[in-house]
Amino acid sequence: MLKLGFALIVATAAFLGADRRPDAAPVPAQQDIESAIRAVHAQMRSAAERLDATALYAHVLDTATPPIIENGALADTWAAALARTARGFQGLTSLGYAYTRESITVLSPATALWVGVGTASATLADGRQITAPFAETTVFVLRDGQWKVLHAHRSAPTR
Repeated sequence: MLKLGFALIVATAAFLGADRRPDAAPVPAQQDIESAIRAVHAQMRSAAERLDATALYAHVLDTATPPIIENGALADTWAAALARTARGFQGLTSLGYAYTRESITVLSPATALWVGVGTASATLADGRQITAPFAETTVFVLRDGQWKVLHAHRSAPTR
């Protein structure tokens, strides 16, 4: 009787711990997801600092839902968001971001939330330099093996 009880406990634990989807891929560890998100975010930051809106938006999904909100302005489409960003880069000779706080919350094996706070610095074509604080949230989703931005919200809070 004791052997039967032990066997039942082992079998139950194995059943509950098993992924019952036959096509299931291994679930990436939280640390692996965080590392992947940091890498994609670094690529996006680099594209922005090169003033390359096209390379930046290569990381943003083109979906039916509005992808980007900046300072309360919603871009209705991916193309509109790209165009607004490209216009914003015009007249700049340099752009940089200094983060004072960054965090990633893994919501599922295919969804993560990036939150960042910092200061953006830019040099205008006429030589003036400007700095402004910013806060951002970005929802990343895993699509076809790549982490992409599903939605982002960025604002420049008052000092």
